[in-house]
Amino acid sequence: MSSVFIPKNAKVKKMSLDKIAQLEDELKENPLDYKKWIKFLDQVVAKDNQEQVRNAFEKYLEIFKFDGAQWNRYIKYELTRGEKKKTEELFKRCFDVTDSVELYRSYIDYVRSNSDFVTGGEKARSIVVSAFEYAIGRVGIDINSDELWQDYIAFLRSWNPTANWEQIQKTDMIRKVFRKYLVIPTESIETNWTQYTKWENEISPATAQKFVSERSAEFMLARSWNTEWQRITNKKLKRSISPYTMNDENVEQQAKYWANWIELEKSNSLELKDDNALQNRISYAYKRATFALPFVPQVWFEYVKYLMNTNEESNLNGCIEILKNGLSLNPKSLLLSFQLAELYEKDNSFAKAKVIFNNLISKYSADLDVVSQNLDALNDKLKPKKGKETEDDDDDEEEAEGNGNHNGKNDDEKNGQGLSKPGAANGTSNGNGLPSVPHLPNIPNANNLSSASSLPSLPKVPNNGGSGGTISLADSRQLQTLEKEKKRLVDLVTLVYSKFMTASKRAEGIKEARNVFKNARKFASIGYQMYVDSALLEHFADNTKTAIKVFDVGIKSFATDGEFLSKFLDYLIMINDVDRLRSTIQNADTTITKQLSSLEEELKADGLDPLRRREIEKKLRLQQRQLKALYKKYISFAAAHLSLDIANSFTKKCEQLFPKDDPVDLFTDRYKLGKRNLIKSEELNQDAYDEDESLDSRPAKRQRRSSLSLDAGESTSAVNSIQESSRIEKEMAEQERDLAPDNSIAVVGPSIMTLMTVLPNASYFGLPSENIFNSEKLVTLFANLPNISP
Repeated sequence: MSSVFIPKNAKVKKMSLDKIAQLEDELKENPLDYKKWIKFLDQVVAKDNQEQVRNAFEKYLEIFKFDGAQWNRYIKYELTRGEKKKTEELFKRCFDVTDSVELYRSYIDYVRSNSDFVTGGEKARSIVVSAFEYAIGRVGIDINSDELWQDYIAFLRSWNPTANWEQIQKTDMIRKVFRKYLVIPTESIETNWTQYTKWENEISPATAQKFVSERSAEFMLARSWNTEWQRITNKKLKRSISPYTMNDENVEQQAKYWANWIELEKSNSLELKDDNALQNRISYAYKRATFALPFVPQVWFEYVKYLMNTNEESNLNGCIEILKNGLSLNPKSLLLSFQLAELYEKDNSFAKAKVIFNNLISKYSADLDVVSQNLDALNDKLKPKKGKETEDDDDDEEEAEGNGNHNGKNDDEKNGQGLSKPGAANGTSNGNGLPSVPHLPNIPNANNLSSASSLPSLPKVPNNGGSGGTISLADSRQLQTLEKEKKRLVDLVTLVYSKFMTASKRAEGIKEARNVFKNARKFASIGYQMYVDSALLEHFADNTKTAIKVFDVGIKSFATDGEFLSKFLDYLIMINDVDRLRSTIQNADTTITKQLSSLEEELKADGLDPLRRREIEKKLRLQQRQLKALYKKYISFAAAHLSLDIANSFTKKCEQLFPKDDPVDLFTDRYKLGKRNLIKSEELNQDAYDEDESLDSRPAKRQRRSSLSLDAGESTSAVNSIQESSRIEKEMAEQERDLAPDNSIAVVGPSIMTLMTVLPNASYFGLPSENIFNSEKLVTLFANLPNISP
């Protein structure tokens, strides 16, 4: 009977009859879940326990402090209960952290409700006018501020003066408000203009034309701005909070709309002559963008960048606060963390910058611990297990050991980074030497994996091919996903440590940088980049000997890592250490060649399934390219700065290692113009190789072919590969049919997976300049497949 693998630390959701308690528990696990917070607030308000409601709003607004809608909801809740003192306290708090038209309208209503116009007269009216002026000063430029302006005008028009001078004062005040209002491109600007012209004509037809003409030019600019705004936002821009990141297509589209709005403000199409007024409009658009897209770090970053470019000295403290707010909602953002650390460094507060770096390291390390534990648990689960403990079984095992047939997992089944190779946890093989269930390529997207507990737990497919454990398709995919996630997190921790070390060198000197490097080395999976960056810091601090020592320590862990060795050679060339350069290339040749031989031996093993073979071949090609790149680097250096004899001796060695390579490629590599191989492009009609591309990400070089016709040998090889894999396909199909219909796995079918594993790569169809894809060759290939019907 199959079971479902549950990763370590995976918490089982608690089912509670109390919906509020259940939501509370879920929010403790993920306090940044905006949608759950809104559900939680709805439930609490509906229950109407005043103390509980207050606690809920306080907790929410501690996180989403800029959410004017919920501040307004909180204030109205207190108002309905007559809590005047609490209401005023909330108004004071919210105005410091957010801007919201509806919030300020509520404020005006509160002021008006507490003003006695009968006994207060002019004093009461002036208090309300001051409140209106304060409100429009904060949010009057908002495109959605029509109702606030209309409230102001309606309030002034409701005034019934008792004296002639008061009537004149009323008219002047209304006209002054209209003049401010009509130059702001609100959504109802044309209706507002009609209202204004009608009012002027009601006051005095004789003077109406004069006053209207004075405002018409600014009104036309505002109307044009409004039309352009509607166009660039497609009338779909949302002002409410988007609870997702840029991985969501809707959020990405909203981010484009906000960027268009900001660019429109920067273009100053309103032709504002006051720089402060222009900057206020730009800043307001940026601020509203951060409110609407709080989980998009780029928005916070660009807002701060704008303020710093405007006036770095006066805006520094404000920018730090903005970044702290952004980082509270995006605690793992490298973009915001590094930007805030730099601002702290500018502000001579490097102790606070250290906290930022250490927080990042702690968060990513914690995630890595969870993933590593789940990966170890899954690997333990997939280890082959003994059958029944009987004497017959023991005899069978001894006989198998005598024949060299081991089902155990050896240490060399792991790659250089300590991650299990795909296929290393296979069960026992069947009579044809093929695994009962192959390891499939990773299907789920691991880019947004935050913890192993979010990984799917799918039904297992039993492995009946031997006495080992059971391996499901879900386990296979989960294994690859966890390995990919572990590598991602290792890279992130390495990056943060490296930049922490660099910043420490700038702020506090080389001694503090060494302390960071020392701590980084305690991190077992630290990347080679840490050693390279530390060595370069030492070098530029005039500590060349220490730099060499750092490289020497690094080479103990990365002796076969072509990227690290390439950086080491670059450094030795820079300091012109010829002897160490020669010994390093010779040692690299020995270690990498040994590993190449080991991989080639693995390829010769009988019964190696196509998926496993492809993984080994991929690693083999990578190591060959890395070794070849190292030789090219040294040969070019020797030819330019040592002697042709040395260059030629290493050229011969390289040709011996790679006898099938084109000798022209190795020779012309020494005769580049900068990074361009003009001999290839001018005389051989070939593309030059991009030396800036990372060795790990470089594709295998395409071999030039004299003909695009399908070679018989290639066709036979491809056909045999598919025929060999057909047995795996049948087994997988049978195993999937055995699963219950309700537990079916939504994955790519075995036929497609098998076909994808044997299809030739792009180089099979020739050079890009000749042909990327040749349909005739593919048709010929399929025609030779007996198990594919037309």
